[in-house]
Amino acid sequence: ITSLAVDPQGRFLAIARPNVVEIVTATDHKPVTQLVGHTGAIADVRFSQASDKLVVAAGEVGLNGEATVWNTADWSRGLVINGHRDTLYAAAISPDGTIVATASYDRDIRTWDAKTGGALKTLAGHNDAVYALSFHPHGKILASASGDRTIKLWDVAQGHRLDTFSQPSKEQYHVQFSPSGKQLTAGGVDMRVRIWQISETAAE
Repeated sequence: ITSLAVDPQGRFLAIARPNVVEIVTATDHKPVTQLVGHTGAIADVRFSQASDKLVVAAGEVGLNGEATVWNTADWSRGLVINGHRDTLYAAAISPDGTIVATASYDRDIRTWDAKTGGALKTLAGHNDAVYALSFHPHGKILASASGDRTIKLWDVAQGHRLDTFSQPSKEQYHVQFSPSGKQLTAGGVDMRVRIWQISETAAE
């Protein structure tokens, strides 16, 4: 199992394996469907806040990253987004459902229009692969965790970096905003969970 995600409405559990995403009911784990046809290995799955979409991050090492958006109403395939130079490790949908963010071994984070798939911004600044993403609840800030031992905060609209947390001593594989958006947690190879206090603008 490479990733897990629970539908915010409590209906579904998405279980990602290298070549398939299994959808089961969240309460009794009864099979619902299987999502197949992704290019390369699957690394991450994430439901939208409205529970109407599931984004799958996949790709082929050294060739291409692919994010596929599935519609949870009937599990039909929606957008398929390509553009990275290497496989994806993370993908997330903004709280308002308008933006898809992707992170790759190529060290870049990219944002895309969730309706058209058009490219919006490239967030460059990490010096190693980017392994995890998390949107702030208000959607204006994106957090990223990287193999360069840092956590970074980004302005989603402008595409520029707001802050870098360099306290970790090893690669960071997970980052997550709290439901209130006031805390940010991260963890990785240094076997520590760190919690930062975050302001509404991430300016302090």
